[in-house]
Amino acid sequence: MKKIILALSLSVAVMPLWAQSSANALTKAQEILQTIKEDLAPDGRQVIFGLKAFNSPDGILTVEGTTSEQTIRDSAVEALSSHGVDFADSICVYPSDNWGQVRIPVASLRTAGKHAAEMATQAVMGTPLRILESSGEWYHVQTPDGYIAWVPQSSVQLKTAEDMEKWRKAKRFIVTSPFQIRAYSSADKNGLRDVVTDLVNGCIVEPANSDVVLSNGRLAIKLPDDRRAYVDVSDVAPIEEWAAQNFNPEKILDIAYSMEGTPYLWGGTSTKAIDCSGLAKVSYFANGIILMRDASQQALTGTRIEASDWPNCQAGDLLFFGNPSTRRVTHVAIYDNNGNYVHSSGRVKRNSVDPESSSYLKTPFLHAVRIAGNEETKGITRARNHNWYF
Repeated sequence: MKKIILALSLSVAVMPLWAQSSANALTKAQEILQTIKEDLAPDGRQVIFGLKAFNSPDGILTVEGTTSEQTIRDSAVEALSSHGVDFADSICVYPSDNWGQVRIPVASLRTAGKHAAEMATQAVMGTPLRILESSGEWYHVQTPDGYIAWVPQSSVQLKTAEDMEKWRKAKRFIVTSPFQIRAYSSADKNGLRDVVTDLVNGCIVEPANSDVVLSNGRLAIKLPDDRRAYVDVSDVAPIEEWAAQNFNPEKILDIAYSMEGTPYLWGGTSTKAIDCSGLAKVSYFANGIILMRDASQQALTGTRIEASDWPNCQAGDLLFFGNPSTRRVTHVAIYDNNGNYVHSSGRVKRNSVDPESSSYLKTPFLHAVRIAGNEETKGITRARNHNWYF
């Protein structure tokens, strides 16, 4: 045994300098990549990092992998070079000019490209999607709030960069009805067999012609996949009017309350069925504001209000619940007044943070955030300022 230990010691002692240098360079590269990941890609739901450093069989330090952001590639190359790390660059960036739009009323996006995968989120008709890659019958996409997931190709209409540029400048209408509506095959038919599609709050369509055509109180529209239909004009609004809204907590709460009784659905992000953070997203989107997807993300935005200060909350503030020991957020609600809030838990319903209220829930209340006045800060974007829409 002593002879073996001695032999190992000698082998380390006589290790070639180039091998030691290679090992040191690899360690340095790995440390640099980890720092970049922590700084620029801390949330894998929003950013694909995918970079790794290794020594190839012929001893060449290689950095390879794919990222969703050009800034990550640029930062990695610059940091490695500035630290004197000589490496083979095999970094790829997903394209930024491949586009699609949701072509069905509500598309379900999953954590992997298979129907059995967990549903992560949803997107409604007309929502612009950045297409990262294609795999089998699925697209890997990014939504306007930055969320990355997989969607069936049958749910998406591919668009060129030129198509999207025209769309952003075109006349468009958005569904403002809080309730599901029907688009019909003609202006004067409304039979069961005359339905072209249903539409939900937030769906975006174009007029069927260059000029807006109204007939019998209905608007002729064109869907993202070029199907034609008619909708009641009272159920839609010009997208520029919708986008021009100022913060309106009553609008947000009206949409939330209109869903009362709607069943909870993990990943649900439409008025058909909805989860807790989806309720916040859909309600705020009706007011022209794009929130982050998940409650744990929404909890890090806006102006923080401590749970003990809940009497200072205002209509539209978001309330967060979860584990009081770890402070892990697991649930979100929309505040109304006097301790009352609306949320999706089993179904959309009303409860209170006031311990004296008969509708008080014992779920640990962690803190609240105020979205009002924080538009255009991290994680809170007015649609009118989002370059995917305008």
